[in-house]
Amino acid sequence: MITVNYDIIKQDSFSKKGIFLCLLPIGIIGLLVRMYFEPATALTGDATNYFVYAADTGLKGKLSDVYFLGNSGWSLLLSAFFSMTKYDDPLFLMELQRSLSIFISVVTIIPVYFLCRRFFNQSYSLIGASLFLFQPHIIINSSLGITEPLFLFLGISSLTLFLNNNHKIIYVSFAVAGLFTLIRFEGLLFFAMLSIMFFVKYRNEKRHFLKYPLVFTIFALVLLPIAYSNFETHGRDGFTSELFDTGDASYQRFIEGKPDIGDPLYGDASSSNLQNFLTIGIKNMIWFFGVAAIPIFVFFVPMGIILIIKNKNSLKIDFKIVTVILVSITMLIPTLYTYGRGSDDVRFLFMVFPLLVLISLYGISKLKMKNHHFIMVGITAAIVLTSFLYLDFKNEIDVDYENEVFLITQFIASKTNLINDNSADIRYRTAATIVTNWPNLPTPTSESHVERSLKLISSTGHNSLIEFIDSSKDKGLTHLAVDGREHQPEFLRDIFYHDEEYGYLTKILDSKEHDMNYHVKIFKIDYNKIKTYL
Repeated sequence: MITVNYDIIKQDSFSKKGIFLCLLPIGIIGLLVRMYFEPATALTGDATNYFVYAADTGLKGKLSDVYFLGNSGWSLLLSAFFSMTKYDDPLFLMELQRSLSIFISVVTIIPVYFLCRRFFNQSYSLIGASLFLFQPHIIINSSLGITEPLFLFLGISSLTLFLNNNHKIIYVSFAVAGLFTLIRFEGLLFFAMLSIMFFVKYRNEKRHFLKYPLVFTIFALVLLPIAYSNFETHGRDGFTSELFDTGDASYQRFIEGKPDIGDPLYGDASSSNLQNFLTIGIKNMIWFFGVAAIPIFVFFVPMGIILIIKNKNSLKIDFKIVTVILVSITMLIPTLYTYGRGSDDVRFLFMVFPLLVLISLYGISKLKMKNHHFIMVGITAAIVLTSFLYLDFKNEIDVDYENEVFLITQFIASKTNLINDNSADIRYRTAATIVTNWPNLPTPTSESHVERSLKLISSTGHNSLIEFIDSSKDKGLTHLAVDGREHQPEFLRDIFYHDEEYGYLTKILDSKEHDMNYHVKIFKIDYNKIKTYL
C-alpha cells in the first residue's frame, strides 16, 4: 500500500520555519471557519456533564466526590482552566469550554501533518492536514465542548510519535497514550494494539524488546493517580471498571444481557440477540461511514482505493502503514459496540479519519501535475471552499432562536421545577438548571449525569386541560408552557390561541412582548380559581 520509499517524499525541503508559516494560515482559516459556525449558545447534552464535573473539581481543588466520570480527562483539563477565572459567570465558563475545544481541534493539524510526513512530502502533508482540519463533521463537533477534539489530538499524537524511528520518542508515545486513555477509556484498546506493534517492531532487537515493562510502566504511571483517586472516592478506577464492572455503562453489563432501555440487545446474551446487536452495529457503521465521507472524502478516498488496487503490484506494505491500519481497525471495535446500541453520530468514526486522509493523499500523489505547488494550493483552497459551502448549506442553527430558547428555559426554571411536556422548546434544561442555581451545582441522577431541576410531566392520555391539571396537582404542577405548535395536544394549543378564556391561568410571560421571534406563553395555575371549573 503506502510505503516510505516514494520518490515524492524526497521532494520539497521546507525549513521548520517554512512549515510553521504554511501551517499557520491553514490553522487561522480553520479557526475562523469554526468561529463562524459556532452555535454560541449554552451547552447541551454530554457537554453539561463534563462541565459540572469540571466545575465541582475546580471549586474543591480535588477530584469530584459527587460526580463520577470514567472519561474524566477532558473535565480535569477544563477544571484547570476554570480555576484561572472567577466562578461568578457559568455562561462564560461554558463559552471557555467551547473555545478550548475549538482551539484543540485546530492545533490537531500539527500531529496530522507529521503523521502524513511519515509517508509523504511537505506539500502533500499540508494537504493532508487541510483534509482533516476542514472535515465538516470535525468542525461541527469541535464547538460542542465534548471529548473528541482532545481525544483526537492525543490519539493522533501518540500514533505519530510511535511511528518515529527513535526508540526514546516511542516511549513518549506510550505516555501520550496514557493521556489519551484518560480522555476515553477506549484508549486501553489503543494501548493494546500499540503494545502488539511494539513487539513486532523490536522482535529482532532484544535490548529494546525486553524494555516493554518500562513501556507498560510509563503508560500505567499516567493513569495511576486518577485511577487511585477514583477508586478511593467511588470504588472503581474508571478504566478497567468500565470494561468489566457491572455499572450502567460497562461493556460487561451488555454482554450479560442487562442493557439500557432502548438498547437493541435485550434479554439474555443469546445468539439471536448478539446477531441482532452486530447486525445493527454493522449497518449503522456502514451508513455513517458514508455520511462521514461527505463532502471531502467521498471523492478522494474512492480515488485513492482505486489507485491502490491498480498499483498493488508495485506497492510495498511496511510496518508504519500496517500500524496505522491495525490501530484504525482496533478503534472500530468500540465504534461497532456503540452503533450496535443504536447511537447515531459520526463522531465515533473520527479515529479512522487519519487513515482516510492517507488513502486520499495516495490518490492525490498519483495525479500528474505540471505546476506542482500551484496545484497544491488549488487543492487546499478547494478543500476549504467545499467544506465551507457544505457547512453553510447544512447549517440549520439559528443562533438568535437558540439563545431565545435558552432564555425562555431559564425563565421557566426560575419559576418552577415541573412543566408540561409537549410544551415549549426547552432543550437547554440542564444548562438552565446550572445557571439558575449557580454556584450550587445540580445533584447527580446517576454516577455521571446531573439532575435537571426542571422536569417534565406527561400530558398524554388526558382529554381536557382541567383533567390534566387536576391529575397533576399532587405531582407539583404549577405552571404551563405552550408555543402553539401542532405537536401539542389540542387542549394545550387552545390555551396559546385563546388564553383570555382561561380565567384560572395567569400569563406571566409572552415572549412576543419581549421582541422575541420564538413565540412562547408561560402561565401560572391558580388552583383557588380552578375549583369553580371542576
